[in-house]
Amino acid sequence: MPLFMPGRDRPGLDHFGLLAPVYERVISRVSLEQLLGLLELAPESRLLDVGGGTGRVSGLMAGRVAQTVLTDVSWGMVRQAKTKDGLVMINAEAERLPFGPGSFDRILMVDAFHHLDDQRQASAELMRVLAPAGRMVIEEPNIEFLSIKLVALAERLALMRSRFFRPAAMKEMFEVHGGRVAIHVDPDDRVNVWLVVEKE
Repeated sequence: MPLFMPGRDRPGLDHFGLLAPVYERVISRVSLEQLLGLLELAPESRLLDVGGGTGRVSGLMAGRVAQTVLTDVSWGMVRQAKTKDGLVMINAEAERLPFGPGSFDRILMVDAFHHLDDQRQASAELMRVLAPAGRMVIEEPNIEFLSIKLVALAERLALMRSRFFRPAAMKEMFEVHGGRVAIHVDPDDRVNVWLVVEKE
């Protein structure tokens, strides 16, 4: 059953709200096998998908864990996610998550970190809601590649306020909050990078 909670109103155009009805038809597919291997889900896991959009990723994982919660700042995306079974949907910003400390064993963020308003604040918030001994996986386009630099430029021209960070810079954002971070690069998919963050 979807749960809607109000997020802070954001100024400007909701690009993703406009894209929501066709988003899953135009966006590239994720490597589900790769993500599952990195997340190391267990049946009793509580999974949080931050910036989860239409639930295209967490919708595939909902039956594998005890609870799956999706948050997104776009009302249009959250409404579209209603079509997925097994998800709790919450309209919320990554920088201000409405959960207590240590609420989730696993956190997932796919292709969303560069869209956040404040990546450093969001990193602290993600570490706050991650449970001790928990694990977080963040998949991001690797800005070190020319093709991704062109994507970044296109998103800037579309006024999407995207800010891409190099893998080492993202790693540091979580390490300052006590995360143990490993960077994974798949030789068959070198334009994406995966940060695996573990909490003591």
